[in-house]
Amino acid sequence: MVRIGVISNAHSKRNKMSMREIHTLLAEHPQILHCSFHHIEELRSCLLQMAAAEVTHLVVSGGDGTVLAVVSALLNNSPFKVQPCLSLLSAGMTNVIAHEVGQPGLPATGLKRLVQRVEAGETGEILERPVLSVDFGDGRVIERGFLIGGIGFYQGTQLVRRDIHTLGAKQTFAAKLGIAWSIVKILAFGPGPRSGFRGENIGLTIDGRGERRDCLMFLGSTLNSVLPGVAPFWGVGPGRLQLTTIDTPPRRFASAAFAVLRGKPKPWMADAGYLSRRMEKLELDIHSPVMIDGEKFDAPANGRIVVTAGPVMQFHKF
Repeated sequence: MVRIGVISNAHSKRNKMSMREIHTLLAEHPQILHCSFHHIEELRSCLLQMAAAEVTHLVVSGGDGTVLAVVSALLNNSPFKVQPCLSLLSAGMTNVIAHEVGQPGLPATGLKRLVQRVEAGETGEILERPVLSVDFGDGRVIERGFLIGGIGFYQGTQLVRRDIHTLGAKQTFAAKLGIAWSIVKILAFGPGPRSGFRGENIGLTIDGRGERRDCLMFLGSTLNSVLPGVAPFWGVGPGRLQLTTIDTPPRRFASAAFAVLRGKPKPWMADAGYLSRRMEKLELDIHSPVMIDGEKFDAPANGRIVVTAGPVMQFHKF
């Protein structure tokens, strides 16, 4: 028997905008279990309720941070005897994961379509993506996610939150506007205090092969894209983890920037320090914070972070 359960982040602006429609839909389908949380610490209780009710199809309505928390809980300490089918609604400030493997459109619209099709016996399009396992090596729990970035990626995220979100821009538009604004600042001022982008000398060990780079930014993911139309990976090979790095100071940045974003490199870019590779395991030696699915994590004191392409998660898209 199919049992749908919905977990929603009450602080999500898109959830707030759609809550009337969601409540109307849930009232029409009383068999659906709904649990809304205000603080991430309450997520465990929601999952326990879903497991106790023998939910077979779990719907997560939130942003990347909420998805990260749910995926981590399901992999690290799942309360379910049998893992439920998993679907995502785009309801957060950032929705990188849901853009690729989740429901398009507003949460209420996506949920309505999902309920109709699941209760009709459909499974939807099943998409598989490996989950990143990130080990900080200092006693912290293994973090799970789909995207990790640092240096300029972290600095750009802070720029977006300070300069773009305060203007009222949200979602994909805010992210793309932030990318454009970051490019403009780097072109105008270069790395340094005026642009807000500062490189760092980091160590990279890729499947056992070590190197050091003066790096402006790095971005790693098991996803194929980070936003609609933005797919900054072009490495070849069997590895499930994709990693793109840009050296600092960036050379011929005006010519390279949009080629990087599209994942379509020009012949000269590798020699100029624009690299994209595939691997199974990445060891970082870094001392600035990293971002995992939109959440900030400080580097450990020794700077060593181990990132591996771990277990595969299935997502049902309708």
